[in-house]
Order: sequence, then structure tokens, then C-alpha cells
Amino acid sequence: MSKSSILRPLRYWLVLLAALALVASSCGNDDDGPDAADPPAATEAPEEPAPATEEPEEPEPAPATEEPDEPEPAPATEEPDEPEPAPTEEPSTLVELGGGAAIDVAECPEEWDNYAGVTDTEIRFGSSLPRAGALAGFGTISDGIQLYFDNEEVGLIDGRRVVMVSRDDGYVPARTVTNVEEMIDVENLLGFAGILGSPNNLAVRDTLNENCIPQLFNLTGLPDWGDPTNYPWTTGGLMSYDTEARVWCRQISDELGEGTTAAVLSLGNDAGEAWRVAFNDCASESGIEVLDEIQHDPQADSVGSDVINLAASNAEVLIVASSGAFCPQAVASVASLPWEPMVFVANGCQSISLFWVPIGPLANGVRLVNTQKDVADTSMADDEWVRFVRDSLNAQGIDPEEASHALGYTFAEVLHQVLLAAAEMDGGVNRTNLMRAMWQVDFESRGAIGNSLRRLDGAIDSYMVEAGRVEELVVDADGARYVPVSDIISFEGDTGTFSP
Repeated sequence: MSKSSILRPLRYWLVLLAALALVASSCGNDDDGPDAADPPAATEAPEEPAPATEEPEEPEPAPATEEPDEPEPAPATEEPDEPEPAPTEEPSTLVELGGGAAIDVAECPEEWDNYAGVTDTEIRFGSSLPRAGALAGFGTISDGIQLYFDNEEVGLIDGRRVVMVSRDDGYVPARTVTNVEEMIDVENLLGFAGILGSPNNLAVRDTLNENCIPQLFNLTGLPDWGDPTNYPWTTGGLMSYDTEARVWCRQISDELGEGTTAAVLSLGNDAGEAWRVAFNDCASESGIEVLDEIQHDPQADSVGSDVINLAASNAEVLIVASSGAFCPQAVASVASLPWEPMVFVANGCQSISLFWVPIGPLANGVRLVNTQKDVADTSMADDEWVRFVRDSLNAQGIDPEEASHALGYTFAEVLHQVLLAAAEMDGGVNRTNLMRAMWQVDFESRGAIGNSLRRLDGAIDSYMVEAGRVEELVVDADGARYVPVSDIISFEGDTGTFSP
């Protein structure tokens, strides 16, 4: 047996003994420990620690809102054609005048020019007036309009001078038509201002309206001129014959009472018929009895025989619904008769120098409904307007009491206001702005009795002159003057619009 095989078991036991000794020493008495003899107390299994508050389960993340699928890009539309611009609204062709009345320039002729008659230096108007015959005294009204605008105090309109072009028509409608048509063709006019006579203006009204040419302040009181709905290019310049007749009736009724009798001499045309019908209507309402009526020829030489025939009625009132030289003829004829009626004469015969100076004291007592101041009226010598007109005409070498130049200033004052208003509008002075300004004119007139209003409001108020005063003519050594018989009587805004 080899030595290594004998020693191997011995080494084993030595290692075992050493291990046991080591165990015993590690279990020996400790000062604080249990008796060595006692077997070691079984260590209590430590209380199971409180279950650690479970870490809150991570809240299940809210189901991730599924990321929306990337929206599928809309199938690429083909690059659209440049979008067509929205159709722009056609500019309106309507020009409002008031109260629903309007001008539609789409109805004007294709060759129509809104700026006709307006040059770099001028604003041009036409007129047709009688310069011969019984109404020749009115022939210089257009001259008076021109003299008003030539006055340095008035000045230019938007840098332009107003020019009046006038032709003689002898108060014959057919000649008025010829004059107007020729002037439209050759004179380059913005419009017409101050044509005299109802039949004359009626004769050209359709032509001017169809051609969109202004026909301003006709020198006649025919009610038809207050019709902007059907004739928007036409306006009147005098008190309506309807309104004038109402004032006659009111004054007769107030002074002489119900049952008063009357006779009527009227011009044998549209104007005379309008006066006659209006007076008969209001006479019936006022208790005035019309005993006799005569319509005279507008081209007659005299109305003396007509007055003699009316005198046979012995009426208490004579109405002379006429114009021009026929007024003083009728009054002089009455003065030559034993008949002594109260005489009312139409407003168109107001001019003292033109109609009443020639017959002098025979005109005493004549009554009129006066609407404008008369520069020959001695009682008006200190009036601001009368002084302006007289000084202006004298400075230009014109006798203020000659013909009807001064009357032209009355209408020029209105035209001046209308042109100033038109010049302030978008586009300045042109035909449509002129009519807008005319149908909306509104100012206190220095030339009107009592500085009354000159006002229009389209189809709401279509008559510009609606106020006047009953005055009686006195002719004596101190001259001729009108003496007020009534206060100013105003129908402002009451007469509305023309309704046939």
C-alpha cells in the first residue's frame, strides 16, 4: 500500500475536526445572547412587512387615441383653373330724385352725353321766348339770366361761366319746336332753362325727356310740370295755376262772402284751361257762383270785346286768367265801362313797369297773388334783393325797369343754387346731377315775397313755388306799388305731385 493512500483518510478527518471546532466557536456564549446550553430560539419569521402599497399600477395609459390616420390627402385635385372672379354687380343706372321718382340713364339714347354743354370754360343753356307779339315783354328774361351770371358778385360755377343761348318763337309752339331741335343739334347745350308758355313747353317736353335733356323751370304754372315720375327731366318755375286759383277763391270768400258772383276771361290754350278748371273747382267749394266765361285767342290783337261781353253778367269779380299785353288790355277795358268788379289778374302779369305803368291810374285796385319781388315797386326800394338787382343792372348799362331783365334775375337765382349743388356732387356739373339738384332744391329765396322757400322733393313735393301774398296795385303821384291785402299764404309741401 502506498504512503499517499494511507495519509489520504487521515487528512480527511483532520479537515473534518477543524471544521467542527470552527462551528463550536462561532456558537459560544455572548454577553447578551442566550445560554449556550439552550438551543438557539427559532427566530420568528419576521412579520411579513405590510405589503408595500403596491405601486399603483401605472394607470393603463388611456388607450392612446389612435393617432388618427393621417387623413388621406384628398386626391390631388387638378390645379383648379384660376377661379373666375365673382361677377361684379353692374353699376346702377338709376338716379334717385326723391319720393321714388328716378331717372334711368339706361333709357337715354346711345349717343347721349351726360356732359354735353359743359366745356372747360362754359356751362351752356338754351331758351325759347317770344320777342314779338302780345307776350314780347317776356322776351328778355333769358337776357336777364345772362346778366345775373355776368355780375362779378356772382362769379363762376366750378370755374365756368354760364352762357344763355336764346331764340325767338313769337309764342308759337311750332316755332318753339323748331328752335329747340336746332339748338340741340348745333349749340352744345347742357339743357334748357326758362321756355315761356304752356303749349310751347308741352310741344317739346316729350322730345327733351326722351333725349334725357333737362327742361328747367318752365315759365308757366301748368300743374303738369310737377310730374317727376313720368317726366323727370321737366320742372316748373311758377306757382301752379291750381294753387293760384285756390288763393283767389280764399280771398274772394273771405272778403265778399258766400254767394259772390264771378266772370272769367281765360287764355285759349292749355294754361287758360288749367286756370279756368281750377277756379271753377274751388269756386264751387267756396260758394262762389261763376256767371260767365270766355276763352280768348292767344294770337288776338285785343280782348276788349271779350270784356264788354263779360260785363253783361254784372258779376262782382272778374278773373283775368291770361298773360302779357292781354292783362292791361282787359283792365283798361273794365275801367272804360260802368262795370266795377273786383279784378284778379294772373301772377304772370305782375311786372309794374311792363304792364301797369303804360296804363297808369287805370290799373288802380288790380289784385294779384304775388310770389316774387318787383324792382319797380316803390315800397320795395330798401329791400336787399331789389337793391342788388337794380345796382347790378345799372352797372351793366341796363335800365332795371326795362322789359323783363329783372324778372330774369328771379329765375337766375334758382339756377345759381341748383348749379352750385350739382357742382358739389360726385362727377360735378352734368345733366343727371343737374336734375338731382333741381328736384332737391331747398333755399330761402331773396327774390321771393317774404323770402319764401323755393323747395322741391321729387315725387313728394313737386311744385317749387307754393307761397304768395294777395296784393293790390296802387298808382299815384308817388309812383306804383303793391299794397299787401293778405298775409303770406303758403301751401308749402301741401300740393304734392301732379295727378291727372
